[in-house]
Amino acid sequence: MNRATKLLSLTGIVTVMLCSACAPVGDPASENVVAVSSETTIVEQLPASPVKIPDGLTQRIEAAIKLVEQRDVQISNGFWTVAHGILGLGTELTLYNPDTNQRVNAIDYLCNGGQIRGMKFIPTEDGLDVQNGPMFVGQGHVDQFVAEMVQVGLPPDRKFIVDGREYTFLDFIRQTQARVRVTQDQELSWSIVAIGECLGTDISWTNRFGEQLHFEDLVRYELDQNVEQAACGGTHRLFGLHWVYRLHLRNGGQEVGVWKEVAAKMTKYQNLARELQNPDGSFSTDSFRGSANDRDMKLRISTTGHILEWLALSMTDAQLQEPWVQHAANALALMILEIQDSPMEGGTLYHAVHALRLYAARQPG
Repeated sequence: MNRATKLLSLTGIVTVMLCSACAPVGDPASENVVAVSSETTIVEQLPASPVKIPDGLTQRIEAAIKLVEQRDVQISNGFWTVAHGILGLGTELTLYNPDTNQRVNAIDYLCNGGQIRGMKFIPTEDGLDVQNGPMFVGQGHVDQFVAEMVQVGLPPDRKFIVDGREYTFLDFIRQTQARVRVTQDQELSWSIVAIGECLGTDISWTNRFGEQLHFEDLVRYELDQNVEQAACGGTHRLFGLHWVYRLHLRNGGQEVGVWKEVAAKMTKYQNLARELQNPDGSFSTDSFRGSANDRDMKLRISTTGHILEWLALSMTDAQLQEPWVQHAANALALMILEIQDSPMEGGTLYHAVHALRLYAARQPG
C-alpha cells in the first residue's frame, strides 16, 4: 500500500498517545461479517501487513528504522513533531501534504518561510529566537530546535526567511549566546550544544546582561544541576554535556578541570543505566531514579530510547559491543517493531529511532 494512502491515524505523529478507543479492524473470517455491495460501501483503508521480525540484531535495527521511515510526517503536524522527525530521520525527511499528494523537504520548508503549527521564529536585537510552547505542539525547551538542527549538521550560513526578511542559522546561535547566563535558573542542556558546535568550546563573551562568560562556565553550570529530575530523566542533560566534551577533545582540549568531571559523570550514569536495566534489555521506566518496568509502551520506548541515544553518543566503540548494550538495542528495535503502525507520540518515536541510527552508525563494518 502506498504510504500516501494510509489513514491519518497511522502516521504515528500525534502529540499524545491515542487510547484503545481506536477500534481494531475486524477479523474477515468472522461469522459476524456481513457481505455488502461494494457499489454502496465506502471502502476503508486498512493497515499494511505486519512486518516479520528478523532474527539478527542488525536486521532488527534496520527493520525498525525502516518502519519509522515509512510513517508520514504531515505538513499539518506540529512543530514539536516536525523538528523531532528531522532529528530522528535526518535532513532528508519530507513533509507530506495529503490535500495535494505532494512532498517537500522539511528543512527547506522551514527555512523558506513555510508555516508549521506551533512554530514561530522571533527576530530580536541579538538575532532570532524560537517561541516555546504550546507543549507537544511548539518547541518544548529553550534552544531545543537549534540544538536539534546542529545535531543533523545544519550549517551556520543556512538561510532562513522570517517575515519576509533573510537571516541565517547563525542568528539563532547569536540569540542563544546573548541570552544564556549562570546567575539565574536556566536550562542550558540544548544551549551548550548550539554554542559549542557553532562558536567553539573555548570562547569568552559578554551576554546581554553585561555578564562576562566563558564557555566552561556554562558547562560547569550544567554539570552542577540535578540529572535525575531533568528533562526525560536527565538524558538530555547528559547528552548535551557529552556533546560538548567530545567537541572540546576534538578541538585539542585536555581532560582536566570541569572536563574531567564531565567524563566521570558519564561513567557514573553509564554504570547506573546498566545496574537498573530490566531483564528484557529495556532500561528502567523510571530512568536513573530507580528500578522500574512499567508496561506502558510509550513510556518504555521513551526511556529506553532516550538512554540508548545518549549511550550511543557517549560510549566507546568497544563498550557499544558489550552484551548489555546490544541487549538494549535489541529491546528497543523489538518494541518499535511491536507497535508497527500504531500511533505514537513524536518525541518518543523519533528519539528512539535516533538512538538506533546512532547505534547502528557506530557498529563495525
